[in-house]
Amino acid sequence: MKRQSALLAIAGFAATFTASVMTSAAWAQVGYPDRPIKIILPYAIGVSPDVVARLLSERLGPALGRPVIIDNRPGAGGMLGAEIAAGLPPDGYNLLFTVKGVMAIVPHVYPSAKFNVLKDFKAVTEILQVPHIITATINAPYNSMKELVEYAKRNPGKINYASNGTGSHPHVGMETIAQRLGIQLTHIPYKTAPGPDVMAGVVDLFLEASTTAIPTIKNGKIKALATSGPERIPALPDLPTLTEFRADLDPNGATGNSWHGVFAPAGTPDAIIERLNTEIVRIVKTPDMQNRLRTLGLTPTGTSAEHLSKELASDYAYWGKIVRELNVKVE
Repeated sequence: MKRQSALLAIAGFAATFTASVMTSAAWAQVGYPDRPIKIILPYAIGVSPDVVARLLSERLGPALGRPVIIDNRPGAGGMLGAEIAAGLPPDGYNLLFTVKGVMAIVPHVYPSAKFNVLKDFKAVTEILQVPHIITATINAPYNSMKELVEYAKRNPGKINYASNGTGSHPHVGMETIAQRLGIQLTHIPYKTAPGPDVMAGVVDLFLEASTTAIPTIKNGKIKALATSGPERIPALPDLPTLTEFRADLDPNGATGNSWHGVFAPAGTPDAIIERLNTEIVRIVKTPDMQNRLRTLGLTPTGTSAEHLSKELASDYAYWGKIVRELNVKVE
């Protein structure tokens, strides 16, 4: 009996050891990575996703022992970059750093999109949650949401707003806000970062990510009227949320936070997804990265791949309904 127990114990140890060795071998994927990794970014240089992607790449490269290169491919509200990423080899050397708007909104706005976000990509991890801020040019004749609504109702169609492109979160988010508030705004889509034109007074409003909005707000170059999400931003404690102004401006839906996440083309080996998830989550959890992100009004997360996959499916369904209600479409 004792001999049998000992043999079983040895067998169990051997199985555990073998599984451990196999996991390590799979993780390595024959020396992965052995060359530079490219991250497609479907936005222009200088916007919120670009800022965060570069913070990540600066740290991910040394962690993996290979350069991590950002390849900006803006256009069509992010659809162009996502299409490019979906068609790249699923070998772990091609990734997509993207946002909720590109994955959950744009495919509903552009029926001609040549990718299916639920089938053509594998989630790696959500990096963070990002609130958006309704910003206004410094000389705008309104200083709060109440004053904005009053002015807009007296001057229907006179106020315009910028976005990162048709179908982007700032576009559909502002259209949803305008609809619920009963005001008319004129949309001006941008291919480049709209922030400078808001500062210059070329365009009136912008639903801007906190990443790029907070520094210019604190420097007095633009006004902040309200922030999305269920809570105020610690970096701007006096700035009210949209739901403080109107309870029906849903903080968890169309007017709520966005997310930034990393995806890989479908077919990328699970072991590589696991390796990337482990390294990226570790980076996001470091005190340095946490501090950098929170300073920009962002909430670092660093989730499992499964969490991001389920979140995308839920957001995709939700935003599809919103887009159909607003009848936003580009053929």
